[in-house]
Amino acid sequence: MRYLLTIVIAALFFNQNLFAQQKPSWSFGVNTHYGGVLRYKEDMPKLQMSNLYGLELYAAKITNGNRRWEKLFNYPHVGFAASYFNYGLPQELGSVYSLASYLDVTTNNHRKNQWRLNIGTGFVYSTRTFEASTNPENKAISSKISYVLRGTVHHEIKISDQYYFNINLAFRHYSNGKLNMPNNGMNFPIAGIGLRYVPNPQKIRFEKDTLKSIDRKWHINIFGGTAWREVLREDTKHKAYSASLYTSRQITKYNTILLGMDGFLYSDESVKKSWAVYNEQHGIAESTLEDDGRQLALTVGSELMLGKMMVILQGGFYVYKPQDYYASSWYQRYGFKYKLAPNFFPQVTLKAHSRTADMVEFGLGLSI
Repeated sequence: MRYLLTIVIAALFFNQNLFAQQKPSWSFGVNTHYGGVLRYKEDMPKLQMSNLYGLELYAAKITNGNRRWEKLFNYPHVGFAASYFNYGLPQELGSVYSLASYLDVTTNNHRKNQWRLNIGTGFVYSTRTFEASTNPENKAISSKISYVLRGTVHHEIKISDQYYFNINLAFRHYSNGKLNMPNNGMNFPIAGIGLRYVPNPQKIRFEKDTLKSIDRKWHINIFGGTAWREVLREDTKHKAYSASLYTSRQITKYNTILLGMDGFLYSDESVKKSWAVYNEQHGIAESTLEDDGRQLALTVGSELMLGKMMVILQGGFYVYKPQDYYASSWYQRYGFKYKLAPNFFPQVTLKAHSRTADMVEFGLGLSI
């Protein structure tokens, strides 16, 4: 059910980008990649700079300025990419298939040769995952379905109005957001080449956005969410809840600023298991266990505005956190929200402590 909810919300996020008022121009392409997996923890010996290789197919809409945000971001490409990667270690790591949506931007659409930045997110299916009895060496991926964060820098060279060649450098991060443990995640840099085809090229008149008025009002926002997470390897799923109250104000054409408070509540069972692990590691008797799963924090952040969709980046500082097994005094939240109505939005966010995921929250919010 949680995967279905994610897919539905992701579709809502991007449907506004795929259909414009006029018939859009589409492009289709293929990229080949080669690279290796980063070994960033000592207890993950199977992660090495192996002969990783992959193939990516994609389809993208070339925006034409029908929506204001398209002009603001210099007429980006919006699309979907299907990828396959083989890690080169079939028994432990296997291979992965992913489907992601992305935004591809450039600073100058007038040049024949362009530097472009491609960023996006989606889902990953892994053929081999962690199993304590049969595959204990794979401590990077422990669930068949994970999330992907992708970033690519590519130099595109125009061959003709229909064909474009590119050289690219990219980075991929796979994680399940602590839905399963262990969740060290997979990280790998790759390099590649590719070809893009535009079957019906259109002449687009690139214009700058001239509208200067923005919404200067302060708005009150309320958000409530839930998450599923594991504490131990091959553990049951534990629920967690979150609630946020914050004010927001648009400060530029591109983004808003957020100020407020976050509250989190973890189930008693997950708190007790986390304390048990912490006490065992520090040689403390179990009589010191506490089951207070509440957290309260001050938060500040920003939202990047892409029409009805917003990209969220927040940082929080705990003012109440009795769980010492969380060493960090701060956290980050990354995510998306989509305005279904002027005052109502679904939201998906990842809460993390530095590079360690804590949970993926699914919820609904209200803005007044």
